[in-house]
Amino acid sequence: RSRSSSRRDKRQSSRFMGIVQQVVAPRAISNTIVRPWRLRLSRRRVGRLALWLLTTVCIVCHPWLISFRNPDCTRQLAFTGSSGLSVKHCPHVPLGHAQPRVARGSWESFQEFAQDPLVSVVGWSVVFASLTILKVAVAEESDTPAAFLRNGSNTPDQAPVSTSPVICVGDSLTRGNLSADWVGNLRQMLTDGANKPVLNAGVNMQCITNVKTRIEEVIACKPSHVTVLVGTNDLKAQASDFEGWLYKVFGKIPYVSTLETYERDLSEIRDRLLAAGARVALVSPPVLGEDVSSAANQQAKAYAKVVERTAANGGERCTYFPLFEQTYAELPKTGGRPYDGFRFFSWLCLLCFDIHLFGRDLSDVQRERKLGATLDLVHLGPKAANNLAAMTAAFVMTTVQDDLVLACK
Repeated sequence: RSRSSSRRDKRQSSRFMGIVQQVVAPRAISNTIVRPWRLRLSRRRVGRLALWLLTTVCIVCHPWLISFRNPDCTRQLAFTGSSGLSVKHCPHVPLGHAQPRVARGSWESFQEFAQDPLVSVVGWSVVFASLTILKVAVAEESDTPAAFLRNGSNTPDQAPVSTSPVICVGDSLTRGNLSADWVGNLRQMLTDGANKPVLNAGVNMQCITNVKTRIEEVIACKPSHVTVLVGTNDLKAQASDFEGWLYKVFGKIPYVSTLETYERDLSEIRDRLLAAGARVALVSPPVLGEDVSSAANQQAKAYAKVVERTAANGGERCTYFPLFEQTYAELPKTGGRPYDGFRFFSWLCLLCFDIHLFGRDLSDVQRERKLGATLDLVHLGPKAANNLAAMTAAFVMTTVQDDLVLACK
């Protein structure tokens, strides 16, 4: 009996352990699978909480923001039981019936329109998003040519080639704080391969005329290699009269460049950099929008031809990077989204939060938007950024030995 009872206990315990293993093992596997999803869900919850908070603030505060000019408003307590906090409440008057049209001012018309909470939420959301983008765009970085010169890293009259920096010149595609950071990828590639400092001379919202005025600062760093990626904002300025006006006012350009003036300015930039002793790589602007047959991409193709021709006329120390051709190959044959200024701005606002607030993977953002080469119809996606960094790293590492030989002579 004792033997049979012990056998029965062993069978029951082994059966119990088998059940425990069957229950625990799937949970362990599911935890490894679900953990990234939980992280993604938590980020989404944070984003939704931030949007709900912004909506609540706009709805609660919009009477203070729009009704302080109306003399018919009465001041009432904002919340029950509050002693000093009050808000003006204005009688609702249908649009066009408050007073004769000749006596109506633009403020009164806007005031009645803006009393709609939905209008207030959308309007203030655009304002807050624009301020966030502006803060990111004008943030001062420590890897710029100006910072390099302030630190005195290149004070000797003739700096050794091993410490001469690689400088990447351009606009927001090069700055990388609103898109994939290909200059950061390049810095990692060159850490072991060439042991050269990499400076980021990209400035957001600049056209080729702006870049031309900054070349002397680049030359003062005595670079060994310089990449020039500029022209996307010139293409955007040509896309519509409104965007051209924006670049004239905020970009401080005297005129919207044409294909002829772009080639002239690019040739001048190339000649000044080559005269300073640097090796130069001219990069064609990538696609603008993801519709292969759009007018914007046909113009971008013409710009790429100009960049290729300008590089070929620069001699053996000047090379061409076919970024347009690479990004164009990533576009769908049909059904790609054409460039649209409003969609680009809305996606850029969300992208700013995705990068700097939520820290999302840019590949996920690109996949959600069903884009092939860009993140927002303009800025580079991760694959295009990695390809550009790899081209630049190969350009630097294959020529650094020749530069060392020339420096020793």
